[in-house]
Amino acid sequence: MKPGFYAVIGNSDYIKINNRKVPIWELLEHQPTGWLCSLQTRPEVIPENTPIIWDCGAYSYREQDYPTINGRYVDAYYVIHKYRLRSKAGDIIVSPDNLLMGDNINWRRQFNLENATNFIKAADSLPDRIPMATIHGLSLQEKLSNAIALYTMGYRHLGIGGLVRSASDYSGNLQIIRAIVEKLRSVDSSVHLHVFGLCAPKYASAFQEMNLSFDGSTHARTAFTEGIFLINSGKDIVRYPLSHAPRCLCRVCQMVKKYGINPHYWGKGRNHDSARMAHNLNQLLVTIDNISNHERIYLISGCGKQLYHPAPARELYCSQLFQASRDYVQNLNAKWFILSPLHHTIHPNQLIQPYDKSPHSMSEDERSAWATTVTQQLVQIAADEDTEFVFLTGRLYREKVIFQTRSHGYKTRTIANNLGIGQKLAWLKAQILVNRQQTLNL
Repeated sequence: MKPGFYAVIGNSDYIKINNRKVPIWELLEHQPTGWLCSLQTRPEVIPENTPIIWDCGAYSYREQDYPTINGRYVDAYYVIHKYRLRSKAGDIIVSPDNLLMGDNINWRRQFNLENATNFIKAADSLPDRIPMATIHGLSLQEKLSNAIALYTMGYRHLGIGGLVRSASDYSGNLQIIRAIVEKLRSVDSSVHLHVFGLCAPKYASAFQEMNLSFDGSTHARTAFTEGIFLINSGKDIVRYPLSHAPRCLCRVCQMVKKYGINPHYWGKGRNHDSARMAHNLNQLLVTIDNISNHERIYLISGCGKQLYHPAPARELYCSQLFQASRDYVQNLNAKWFILSPLHHTIHPNQLIQPYDKSPHSMSEDERSAWATTVTQQLVQIAADEDTEFVFLTGRLYREKVIFQTRSHGYKTRTIANNLGIGQKLAWLKAQILVNRQQTLNL
């Protein structure tokens, strides 16, 4: 299981455009490490080919001593049956648990223990899934004892739960989390830990230092119940009431605007609220990405008109789109390379001759062979498997390369991939202005 942020996704996390329910993940510039879904999440909103944590949804039945979902009693065997139907190879499946609250806490403790015991045995019937159990306790000592008990049962992936109610107690929660991490890793350095429900930037920074995964639904809560508009500010995020929210040029806002949807509207329809949720998630992902210490390599298309004489690759291409893309990545002080149909992966300073070749002139087999060579070069360029490749390219430059780099375990991301050339130019110029303004503010 990869460390990083797993965004919570629910049944209403889509925008209706031209009679189609467009899942929010199709609109994002950035993608989370994976997604957290409950057993009640409909399949059509769940992304494919990405890590999923399947959770039984303890928060939804927190008031029930005898937990039920859709009238069915929740226990290890019920959720294993559901996970068999809904999950895929490599997914994380979480043992049913109950929050330690109310008047029947001892019964809830026993429920958690018995189901964790039964669940890991039943999970043998799903050998290509990864079982996880959740650590609970009313005191730090109880949490530590529970963590060791679950590890002794055989769990090597453990979640830390029950901290959302005290989310504002940043130092207190981090003290608990660090103690659990140190205790378990003193026993087994390879054990993986996940924190449920905490994803604010200050938590994200600490979790990345500890190499943890974590999840959260801040984007939904702020959008639907609080009417808050989130804006990234470097490694932090600013909360604006809608009456004072600034104009936004992020990809989500640009995309939905074309269909008459405005994330700044409150109480004027579900589509506007859902767009705000997508925007808020996008801003949270940008912030978490800025906090991350992993290497990021930008790739742009060597496209359009060229000079008539040899030149460094950064200067050879004369098209507005190439130059705007170049200015964008240079403004970020980012590491970047050019993808060329003839030269494959080119360093910006490499001296090359003008040439006449485009991906459109290549056959399917030629593009596949080209992508294989590009991927081999990128693997050599990357510092390690935590490297993220960011594609600011046309579809034919990226689709086969993305598939192959992901098969090597690398993260990929595309920027402005659904915008026309004019819209993409406007977006790039706007992002350069935003980045310069943030630099001036610092």
